[in-house]
Amino acid sequence: MLNRVLAAACAAFMILATPAQAAELNFTAALSGRQEPTITGSAATGTATLSVDTEARTVDVMLTITGISLDGLYDHVIHAGVGPVHLHLYAADGEISLLVPFAYGPTYAETANGFTLMVSGLSYADGAALLGSELSFEAFVVSLGTDFVYLNVHTDAFNDGEISGRLVRG
Repeated sequence: MLNRVLAAACAAFMILATPAQAAELNFTAALSGRQEPTITGSAATGTATLSVDTEARTVDVMLTITGISLDGLYDHVIHAGVGPVHLHLYAADGEISLLVPFAYGPTYAETANGFTLMVSGLSYADGAALLGSELSFEAFVVSLGTDFVYLNVHTDAFNDGEISGRLVRG
């Protein structure tokens, strides 16, 4: 009997100790100033793709914005290091949390009608540390699949966000 219990315990340990399969989770967002939570009436628009690598614990983003120039991005969050573009979690209780910052720098590029943001391999842990967030990577991944997570673009004209878009699995 003891041998069976030990064998079962060893088998369970081996299953639990096996690394989880790495996955790339992909999301898209269509940004505007005409949807919750950012109803500004802005004519600016954007499209985004976000990929999360669950093994490397990194985030990639490709964002294309039309109607907002780099000069129009919110100076306060640029200088604070948080960046004018970041992910927000809008909880059912009304609380808003900053999840992942995309710091301003060479990953932002001016275009004829707006700008692009291309980030590859951003460490979730580094972003959380910048924010002082204690939200684990696992909780972040769960929130992407179950909660209202938005990509927001903050500008001088609309400090709380000129346009935003909810991330949906894609």
